[in-house]
Amino acid sequence: MTYIPLCHTLRALFAAAFLILAASQADAAKCDAAGLIQSAGKAYDRAARAGTPAAFAAALAQYSDMNSTAMFALGRYRKLLPKAREGEYVALTRRFMGTFMAKNGKGFRASSLTIVECSSQAVSAKLEGGGRVIFRVYRSGSRYLVRDMNIKSIWLVQQMRSTFVGTITREGGDINALFKYLKR
Repeated sequence: MTYIPLCHTLRALFAAAFLILAASQADAAKCDAAGLIQSAGKAYDRAARAGTPAAFAAALAQYSDMNSTAMFALGRYRKLLPKAREGEYVALTRRFMGTFMAKNGKGFRASSLTIVECSSQAVSAKLEGGGRVIFRVYRSGSRYLVRDMNIKSIWLVQQMRSTFVGTITREGGDINALFKYLKR
């Protein structure tokens, strides 16, 4: 076995770390979803300043596919949603998300996000105050949309799914219990 001096090993590690950092910054610089993230960040920042559920709901509707998000949140109960009530359900889900974000997003300051890492499925960004947010994104036609956001280690859409599925489960699989919950 060949002995490699510690200083050579440390230099190699620092060089590797530098290359990884440079690669991630280069990836961030050529991030296809960067425009979406910057625009969405500004919209969420304006919503946080307004502090209203309606402001957050409008920002969410502009930068995400609310229909897909709402259907995902039903989990295994998706098949229970009557086709005739889909529009009502999506509108209630949008309102729920707006209310949730208004309650929990008052301190969200993202008028200038710094993209740290980027892939075709996720964008990690640093907020003005030093916090981080991760956006799950996907391409829809010629543009990107936000699929989910991770703020303070909470995936918002996953949390919503847990709440919705839990509500229906507690009521023995009755989808109407979810409608009652969302209307309150």
